[in-house]
Amino acid sequence: MELTLDIASLNNKFGIGALLSFTQLLSGTKLIAIDTPLAAATISLEGGQVVAWHPKSQSEPVLWVSKLAQFAPGKAIRAGVPICWPWFGAHPKSSQLPGHGFARVVPWSVESTRVDAEGVIDVKLKLADAEVPEKLRPAGWPQSVSLAARYRIGETLEVSLSTENNSEHEIRFTEGLHTYFQVGDAESVQVLGLDKCEFVDLLDGNQRRQQKGPITFEGEVGKIFVSCDKATIIEDRKLGRNIHVVGAGSTSIAVWNPGLTTASKMPDLGSEGWKTMVCVETANALENSIQLHPGCSHTTTAVYSVVALT
Repeated sequence: MELTLDIASLNNKFGIGALLSFTQLLSGTKLIAIDTPLAAATISLEGGQVVAWHPKSQSEPVLWVSKLAQFAPGKAIRAGVPICWPWFGAHPKSSQLPGHGFARVVPWSVESTRVDAEGVIDVKLKLADAEVPEKLRPAGWPQSVSLAARYRIGETLEVSLSTENNSEHEIRFTEGLHTYFQVGDAESVQVLGLDKCEFVDLLDGNQRRQQKGPITFEGEVGKIFVSCDKATIIEDRKLGRNIHVVGAGSTSIAVWNPGLTTASKMPDLGSEGWKTMVCVETANALENSIQLHPGCSHTTTAVYSVVALT
């Protein structure tokens, strides 16, 4: 199985010349390095996570990578597009289980890689739940549930997450693509598209409120918008661009920036990182959980693109 393949074998089976290759860090983390005329990107097999994406048309990367990010087996990576599954946030019943689920802290295997006629790289990874250590799975979680991720990497980035329930029981889960975007100055950007939508304020006792106007980041922000499938825009005048986020198969959107005080307490973020990132997360969270019957599947997709400000 691909989980046991060494770097030479991965390159032999899935490499695409100079466009896509596999490397391994001293920590043991295996990475997919992508470099095409359209974009450069990195995907970690630990967590099945797009770590970096930099379209060649942009002077700055679009995804943010913490300078203090930890690349080690079993560690969440503070960067890019972490996959939160099969729960979003803390587990509702056990504080011993990893925050945001186990998918982002276990190794994934490679299913396929290819480049299409337009020069877009297409990568498919998979995670069989039976391969997840028992200590990371909640009690009663069936072993015949599988997760697959597909990444299309070019001038735009598309990330799809598909859950397939092959068990004999109905399952319910929450999920999210916890995307970190690089911005010129968090305190001067704003997130558009969520005006008048209902959100849960994570910083004020989970009170329910209605958004009024754009979201700004003068201090810590933690909001989960529910029953909301709007497209959003991160307006970044310092970098002269709008980042567009369009989701499908999702009805929650989380917006987060920890601000100075909280970030300073986070060893993989620190007192400086929060200034150049904001998170806009495509999710199914809280009451927007997914109920999946036996033999059924569900796919959530996020598409990221960049438009220059005029």
